Amino acid sequence: MAQEHFTCPFSHLILSGRCGCQFAAKDCVAEKEFGSCLDHKASSLCQSIYQHLRSNSNFVLKTHNTNNLSVGQQSKIKMGGLLALQELMGVDNGDKIDDISNLANKIKLTYPNL
Repeated sequence: MAQEHFTCPFSHLILSGRCGCQFAAKDCVAEKEFGSCLDHKASSLCQSIYQHLRSNSNFVLKTHNTNNLSVGQQSKIKMGGLLALQELMGVDNGDKIDDISNLANKIKLTYPNL
């Protein structure tokens, strides 16, 4: 029986080795490798965190009237946002995120209305 996979908004960061996650999974279709999440609740929480990061990034990126961001801009929002949140949570891993799911749970406990 195949395991169910869910969307991971941070899959590119995980595949690049810049972040880790206990629920990360790799899969391939043809020659394209992509990442996914093995836990529905973790996937939903990470998607919510990314949506908050994205909606609060317009000022920094000066993209007030733009919905389409380049892959580079999306990556900066994701990695920069996670690093800033990690620092707020008092975790010191330098410029790496060891476990996005762990970080997301700490954020949820600290900011339950997220």
